[in-house]
Amino acid sequence: MDYTLLQTRELAGIFSDYYKDVHGIRPRWVDHTDRGVLMAGLTALDDYMAHMRSTPEGREQLQEDGWILD
Repeated sequence: MDYTLLQTRELAGIFSDYYKDVHGIRPRWVDHTDRGVLMAGLTALDDYMAHMRSTPEGREQLQEDGWILD
């Protein structure tokens, strides 16, 4: 997804939801008005998920956590 096209409020919502989906809690400590922080956070989550999908163990863990992998 190209996050650069979204408004900061939209980024904040997507980041909060995505973080909760991955880690089980909302990142209340993150400044949801700081576009740079939000972009870095989304990139880190994307990188984490790509890494998890790249190994058999990671894929297995994601599936156990309820993620549907293609």
